[in-house]
Amino acid sequence: MAEIKIHEQIAFLRKQKGVTQEELAKALGVTNQAVSKWESAVCCPDVQLLPEIAAFFGVTVDALLGCSQTGTFGQLYLQVKDRMAATPANEVFRIAYRMAMLLHEGAASRGYKGYIPWKTENHAGLEEPGATWGLSICSEPEGVTVHQGSTVLLSDQSLAKPVTAHEVRRIAGALERLGEKTTLTVLFELHGLTRLDYERYVRMDELIAACKLSEETVLAALDRLPIDARDMEDGSVQYRLEGSFMHVPVILQLLKDM
Repeated sequence: MAEIKIHEQIAFLRKQKGVTQEELAKALGVTNQAVSKWESAVCCPDVQLLPEIAAFFGVTVDALLGCSQTGTFGQLYLQVKDRMAATPANEVFRIAYRMAMLLHEGAASRGYKGYIPWKTENHAGLEEPGATWGLSICSEPEGVTVHQGSTVLLSDQSLAKPVTAHEVRRIAGALERLGEKTTLTVLFELHGLTRLDYERYVRMDELIAACKLSEETVLAALDRLPIDARDMEDGSVQYRLEGSFMHVPVILQLLKDM
């Protein structure tokens, strides 16, 4: 018989709906303490309240009890595609990120909170809109999943291939180019100034002020980075990272807790 996880369901649905424990308690005519006890699994709601709770969240009683039948992978895949297709363009990555958070936790915890390999008090609830966790990593023979701040990384070890000598040389060359602190400073500042607007280019004086480095040092760093430069009518030059390189600062941030 499947384990009933109504306490997790109530907490998840409440946060998804964006209401507080107090607001839920008021809607159901119970005390704040009652809702708190439900969500912490101290006790369960009275059976007569279940239809009312389910109606409040717009789900079935089976779904509230966490025992509704799980669809096939194909059905889930189509539901995700439909959800993304119906999402406004400016919200697609926010929705994808929240899905990735759930995938990270699901893979790392062997199912939804079946086992947590890290201290949960160090992480914000992933159901909270916009919530981010600290660093959490699960590395198993089957795969690797990492969540740090606003980034989620998933890897299927069964698809991994041995790194060739040529690839090692390329990686070593990339690390050597980026290894100097001043180069990384220019990289992250330029990324930070332009990441929200792919039409944005940065003047040299802006970049110098952001990096707190000399013009000579900034120019030397730019020579080591893949830069898209734009000549202006007044003879000046403006800069941004090449589009195919914009993901690199995000990946590099995963290394800071090595």
